[in-house]
Amino acid sequence: MADETTRLVRTDSKPAVPYVEAADGAAAAPALDVDSNLDLATAADADESPSARPPTPLPGLQLFIVLFVRLTEPIGFAVIFPFINQELVELGVVADATQTGFYAGVIESTFALAELLTVFYWGSLSDRIGRRPVLLIGCAASAVSATCFGLSKSFTTLLVARAINGLANGNVAVLKSVIGEITDETNQARAFSFFPLALAIGNILASLIGGYLPHPARYAPRLVAVLPFLADYPYFLPCFAAALFPLTSGVLAWMLLRESLPADLHAEPAADVRAMLADAHVRALLVSFTALSLAAIALGSLLPLFLFTPLAAGGLGFSEAQIGTALSVRGAATIAVQLFAFPRLVRQVGTVRLFNVLVALYLPTFLGLPLTHALAPLGSAWIWAGVTAVVALASVGNMAFACNLILTNNAAPSRRSLGALNGLAAALASLSRVIGPASTNALFAYSIEQRPPANMAVWVALSALAVACLWSGLRLRRFEKS
Repeated sequence: MADETTRLVRTDSKPAVPYVEAADGAAAAPALDVDSNLDLATAADADESPSARPPTPLPGLQLFIVLFVRLTEPIGFAVIFPFINQELVELGVVADATQTGFYAGVIESTFALAELLTVFYWGSLSDRIGRRPVLLIGCAASAVSATCFGLSKSFTTLLVARAINGLANGNVAVLKSVIGEITDETNQARAFSFFPLALAIGNILASLIGGYLPHPARYAPRLVAVLPFLADYPYFLPCFAAALFPLTSGVLAWMLLRESLPADLHAEPAADVRAMLADAHVRALLVSFTALSLAAIALGSLLPLFLFTPLAAGGLGFSEAQIGTALSVRGAATIAVQLFAFPRLVRQVGTVRLFNVLVALYLPTFLGLPLTHALAPLGSAWIWAGVTAVVALASVGNMAFACNLILTNNAAPSRRSLGALNGLAAALASLSRVIGPASTNALFAYSIEQRPPANMAVWVALSALAVACLWSGLRLRRFEKS
């Protein structure tokens, strides 16, 4: 069976401008001019199909450092998810557990709003001064933000701590560019499959740290006797532990990470955003990525709140440790599918087709949450069966991000615009984070206070979002030649 992995090829008579060699010697993917007529074609249609030649060996050390930086990013961001609802209650921000949804959503959206204001500029800046210095700034900001969050004693300081991370952190966009520059068409699917894998491992660690390290006085009284301030700051320990990860990755990157942006590109003019957006293919990719991000972020913010909300109010009434366990199961499932399934599925199904199959899974994932609540009277075994099914579907659907990473990097008009394009995509993801957590959690809080059928409002809205996500993905099929 011919390999149907999709890639961009030029359809006019102009020769493509090749990418220059990556810093570690691996040839990067070829770039296309902005004015080219772009199509997605199967690799089998091209004479130089990636499947026709052996894959280039992955740059092991450089890829490991990039993935380690990626792994540490979600730890500083997601460590608060298992305990933020309980912390809001303890700080007196809300009167009871059923009122935490809106405020937890605001805290999550604050990071995204700050990131939205700056992430494109970090990506664009990396096109001019290099990837490495921007990554180091982001690692430092993440460590400072997590530490400050653990020392916060008011809702305002919680918001400020989250904003620090968002304003100074453009690492997600830059890391995507680095992987695109140190790989080529023969090994990029394998390399990009590790990117969500690192994210999943980071989310597992964040869930375990955030679920099991709060309130050390309960499980480590001797430690609190030595460090009594931990009793006054019961959430400092998980936040400080989370801060150590980006700090370590920053030091490692400073010592060993090579600059992947060639020196001869530093002096070239900045990428033209209007020219990129004039390309119909780039626009379609950005729309599909935005819809996918909104669906994933809505699920990510709602899941811990749904698990935390008392059973009588419409949730499952999980403890902090149970929430951490459930989120860890999701991370483990994501690791399994990314590591063993994604590269093979890309080769056999094709990137665009696989993307559409994966985004279709968000609809049953969303509907699985109220179904799990309905099964709760049958016992804890049924509850955990439902939760496991939901997180398994979410984990498989999460592979859609790896598909989008490949398509977006291949759609970059030139090597010079790679950071800007990924920065623009990250900005749209940040916009989704601004809209998603606060609106989803607020709608959930509204729904659980209503009588049927109004209490299903949040699930109807999320189902509509899943359908919109699938529609935006199907629009990419017109760029694919069968």
